[in-house]
Amino acid sequence: MSFYEKPWFIDTLLISIYVMLAATLCLTVWSMVRAFRQRIREPQAPGLPTRRISWGVFALLITTLGLTCLTASTKPLLINGELFDNRIWLRMSDMLINSSAILIVVAVICAALGMMGIGRKLKN
Repeated sequence: MSFYEKPWFIDTLLISIYVMLAATLCLTVWSMVRAFRQRIREPQAPGLPTRRISWGVFALLITTLGLTCLTASTKPLLINGELFDNRIWLRMSDMLINSSAILIVVAVICAALGMMGIGRKLKN
């Protein structure tokens, strides 16, 4: 039996992944609730459409996840000499990888546009 057939510490690795996933989900929900409560208590910043920005980011995230899920590849992969052909996990992993890449590019573009002040120049 080789290392690839029965790797060591695979149970520990899976448990740590599940713990990190649960912690991430809890932290995300807590952060969303905290931001929502803070947005209700505090008035909007003058001249800054914070609610529109928040809803725009949420809509962009949902749209990106949906579109990348529809266009995700389900082509089987050869991993450690075995064919991995679970269509659901192939689609999910492709969706998350492509969505994160797209959202990073959008964030960099928005930051660059904000630093150059193009939005303010076009508004005036």
